[in-house]
Amino acid sequence: MAEPNGAPRVPPGFRLFRIRVTPGSVALVLGASVLAVLLRNAFVAAHRQIGWAVACVIVASLLAPLADLLDKRMPRWLALLVTMLSLAVMTVVVWGAIIVNVQDGLSTLGNEAPRAAASLERRSEMAKDFRLVERVNSLIATVRRPSQGTAVGQAVGAAGTYFVCGILTLFFLIYGPRMLRSAFAQIRDPGRRTRIERRTGLAMQNGRRYIVAAIAQTVVVSAGIGLASWALSLPAPFVLGALAGTVGLVPTLGVLVGSLPALLLAAGLNGWRDAVIVVGAAVVLQAVEVLVVRKRVDRASVHIGPALPAIVALLGYELYGIGGAMYGAAGLVFLIAWLDVLGIDDTPAPDVGDVRT
Repeated sequence: MAEPNGAPRVPPGFRLFRIRVTPGSVALVLGASVLAVLLRNAFVAAHRQIGWAVACVIVASLLAPLADLLDKRMPRWLALLVTMLSLAVMTVVVWGAIIVNVQDGLSTLGNEAPRAAASLERRSEMAKDFRLVERVNSLIATVRRPSQGTAVGQAVGAAGTYFVCGILTLFFLIYGPRMLRSAFAQIRDPGRRTRIERRTGLAMQNGRRYIVAAIAQTVVVSAGIGLASWALSLPAPFVLGALAGTVGLVPTLGVLVGSLPALLLAAGLNGWRDAVIVVGAAVVLQAVEVLVVRKRVDRASVHIGPALPAIVALLGYELYGIGGAMYGAAGLVFLIAWLDVLGIDDTPAPDVGDVRT
């Protein structure tokens, strides 16, 4: 049906909307597109520096409680100096251990792992059907192939980069709290500002607790699997322990998955008896993590499942190498901790006076 003038009939209660393309709207769309391209190019050009800044923020947030604790017993400048020196010593120790043990250990594993896989294929039809040698060789080739973060890793290895990152970390230790207070001061509503301050502080505290517990768990698992590998005379026990401890950061199944290289070498080189010992050590450590550590950590900090840390760590490794995997996972912890506290009802209860019975 149509109106007498030829226009289509409009049902009652139905509104027609007309879209008009004006010069202003065209300019707005073009400007937004150009701005998006510029921001994208700026991020691609400066992604290494942005990654360094994010890493320095995470390190500063982890070191802040130590600096505050020392600040109660010594001047502030001395507390910051001791904190930064502690960080420098820890970095040198870890880096020295990596240089001394990991490089030689990875070379040894590259030679011994295919031999162990071939021995297993000769003794086990299941291993032969699984094409264990082919998969092990593929895995070794993947590990030896430089990731997209190799260039970043070379840049991070420069002394100038360490100096810049140290200065940035010190800057965030000194001015980070002041910057946060200035950001909170932009919120005019006092009640809302108080709630955001309280929730942000709680999120940072929970994130720090989770990360500290994860670091402690990594040390314990690495020591446990590494000592078991050393006692069984497996090649590269330091690397085997480090792999188990690092992959063990993934909740629920990480320790078992990270212990697979040690299990493969024990079964292929020494026999099934040593493999059972490695499995027993991994099962005990995984059970303690699931039944004791995980429950306490979740209650004291934040609950994080196994999927997201693994995905973020893999993406971070492809972009920035091992540093990207570490700091990406740490950033994920703080993000989840902040999202976790959003649902907390921290409004003060109404004052109903004294109730006497």
